[in-house]
Amino acid sequence: MNEPMDALSPEALHLLANRFKLLASPTRLAIMQHICHAEHTVTELVGLTAFKQANVSRQLSMLHRGGLVRRRTSGTNVHYTVADASLPQLCTIMRESLRARQDELMASLRE
Repeated sequence: MNEPMDALSPEALHLLANRFKLLASPTRLAIMQHICHAEHTVTELVGLTAFKQANVSRQLSMLHRGGLVRRRTSGTNVHYTVADASLPQLCTIMRESLRARQDELMASLRE
């Protein structure tokens, strides 16, 4: 059984909720799944996601302001990567949880 979490202060809970809000967008998650593994420019992310350049830039700006991504300038290019090493782990945990739940739901439909 999992150990109980230490109680967080109201301020910490607010910060945690804001982080989850940033991750609550399918568009931002699609971008994050690419920058979790490698550094990418906006142009590269547009090619990988098929989102419009303005949308990718806007989402990256929100993620950067929220402290979830880091940016590095090289000449005229800005490269983005994950700023918090726990984010890929969190995404993996949630993906596996979703897969387990999906298998469970499919099994109940077959019954």
